[in-house]
Amino acid sequence: MIAHGNADVWFSPASKMFAKLLYDADRLNWFQSSAAGLENPFLQKIGAKAGTYTSSHVQSDAIAEWVLWAAFDWFGNGAERRAGQDAKDWRSVHFREIGATRWVIYGFGHIGEAVGRRLRGLGAHVTGVRRSDAVSAFADHIVHPNDFGPDDIGQADAILLCCPHTPETENLADADFFKAMKAGSLFLNVGRGALVDEGALLEALDAKRPAHAALDVTREEPLPKENPIWSHPGVTLTGHTSALTSESRKRNDELFLENLALFLRGEPLRNVVDAREFEAQAV
Repeated sequence: MIAHGNADVWFSPASKMFAKLLYDADRLNWFQSSAAGLENPFLQKIGAKAGTYTSSHVQSDAIAEWVLWAAFDWFGNGAERRAGQDAKDWRSVHFREIGATRWVIYGFGHIGEAVGRRLRGLGAHVTGVRRSDAVSAFADHIVHPNDFGPDDIGQADAILLCCPHTPETENLADADFFKAMKAGSLFLNVGRGALVDEGALLEALDAKRPAHAALDVTREEPLPKENPIWSHPGVTLTGHTSALTSESRKRNDELFLENLALFLRGEPLRNVVDAREFEAQAV
């Protein structure tokens, strides 16, 4: 058996039936996921079962555009502009240019570089945080996680988390992290909700450090209706939808078809995940 776990499966009424079919299958030769992450319990089980497991990074461009949307809205003072229109008030609205901002992107892989490429094109200063010290055309500076500290946090106008959730990154953004952030800064998370101490984030937003948070992911998903994140005035929240563009879906399906042709010819597939990585990513 081979299977493709794409958005049509995950967001359909047949998702549970699909999962049961894979669990019950005698043999799963190859599974391709439309997701880059591996820590989801379902994907952990499938990764342990599949003879070959392949992932996808083609959603990076969609997520990068989500980041720019959130950044333009915050630094462009979108809330004030909308308030002026609602009040029919022809007011002057001051805003900041993205090109004048400094960014930290924690997790400078496929998504991080896609964001960095766009930000640098606008003139922003980008610091990428990753374990590899390889130079990137999409960052002004690369920092190893072990060398990343309060000074790096305090210099940033915006900090984006797009790293995997591992034991090392659990609650990466905690109370001390937020205390080091610059007043008026923007915090964004498109990685995983468990990267953030959400209670500490809400307290930090009340103290205006950071001044605003744009979140596509939360620790519990779907987020319960009673959770204060929903109604906090300092939060822009989207329901883990930053990758859900028609173009991203098309690229994922094209990747599957490309890998299917390789699979049928007995040739190496793209984005094969080492089985040992599932254990490393498990939480």
